[in-house]
Amino acid sequence: MRRLGRRWARPARLAAAGLGLGLAGAVCLTCVPARGRRGERAGERAGGRGARNGRPAPDGAGAVVGVNLAGAATTVVVGATGAWRLYEADGQSVLVRGEAGDRWRVERRGRQLRAVRADGVPTPYRDGALVVRPADGRALVTWNGKRYRGELTLAAGDGGVRVVNRVPMESYLRGVVPAEIGSQTSPAEQAAVEAQAVAARSYAYVRLAERGARGYDLVAGVGDQVYGGAAAERPASDAAVAATRGLVLTYAGRVVSAPYHSTCGGRTAEVDEVWPWRRPEPYLPSVSDRIPGTADRYYCDRSPTFTWARTYDATSLAVSLDRYLSAYATVPGGGPGAARFVSVRGTTPSGRVEALRIDTDRGSYEVRGDNIRRVLRTRGGEILNSTYFTLESVVGADGRLRELTVRGGGNGHGVGMCQWGALGRARAGQGYRTILRAYYPGATVAAVD
Repeated sequence: MRRLGRRWARPARLAAAGLGLGLAGAVCLTCVPARGRRGERAGERAGGRGARNGRPAPDGAGAVVGVNLAGAATTVVVGATGAWRLYEADGQSVLVRGEAGDRWRVERRGRQLRAVRADGVPTPYRDGALVVRPADGRALVTWNGKRYRGELTLAAGDGGVRVVNRVPMESYLRGVVPAEIGSQTSPAEQAAVEAQAVAARSYAYVRLAERGARGYDLVAGVGDQVYGGAAAERPASDAAVAATRGLVLTYAGRVVSAPYHSTCGGRTAEVDEVWPWRRPEPYLPSVSDRIPGTADRYYCDRSPTFTWARTYDATSLAVSLDRYLSAYATVPGGGPGAARFVSVRGTTPSGRVEALRIDTDRGSYEVRGDNIRRVLRTRGGEILNSTYFTLESVVGADGRLRELTVRGGGNGHGVGMCQWGALGRARAGQGYRTILRAYYPGATVAAVD
């Protein structure tokens, strides 16, 4: 057997990696520049009010976000922590008057829904959606035991019940920020949590403008932003949401999507390095995460995935190619065949893999950009950490690939804010505005009314 490739070596320009957030467009809202003293931490908080008259808006004020918790749930049990009501689709006609602890199971029949009490007493089937709403202003609605602010809308779908949490923007962010940047941050890292709040709010506002006819704005997982409802809320992230209330990122007078990711590995990526089919954005260039005055230290180098390795044997690689390659390349009937060689076909300016060529005994296939991560999965379906990697191959005497080792850096798509880098910058004394300027140069923090 011959061993091909080279070991992982960090080049002068280190490529980025990133989480699942994609880049959306921009939406023009009424943006008011945020006022405040110059400076860092205290000055930034003074400028983070986000209301036209300079006073913070009450908690829960502003836009209402529709979060898809489940597209086709087969088990739906609803209730609340206090008094609550179940309404028909008009939101006025009451079907159920519940108290704290009451739980009703929702059943589907075609495009109709009904609710069934614990003792088996049902409501009539109804066309259209059902709405679960607290009657007590302090109560939280529940779905399958999980607590949420706002209300729940239930709609019959093809494979089950779609469950959507309609929640005020600021309350939504209380369930997003700790789920995205972590719930165990230290006081020294609070500026990073505030930067996360602004980025997440910007992303959500752009999604609001893209709602269309689907009945919700975002999904609750990595397809948009991880949302854990009331159970995810933590004092530090609640404080960060409140300190930046109503603040978003804008460019040329428009609220812009603010993609972010776990770990850049030393340098973030431009949009078209990751998603070649999308146009570059001036506020999303490739940014170095190197700590000034050091040769090999980076703000994100405490991340557990700053460097990593993954090895595929012939069987696990075959499983991955059989399951996932056809979604990103043209594969003939009968499958892609046994891998003979896998090679990097060019790198991007920030050093990540531009394209991956896979040669098999049935043909050659090329996968580009972030799609590479979705082909090179584990047997359990976990995507590759990033596209910043080198390869080592072991080829058998029969010419087939016996083993493929991927050595890389970073975690996620690599565009926009590096979350581990933001934490490192906060520990170094940078405020949230400085952190946002570093990862979104040219964008402006402004209040949306």
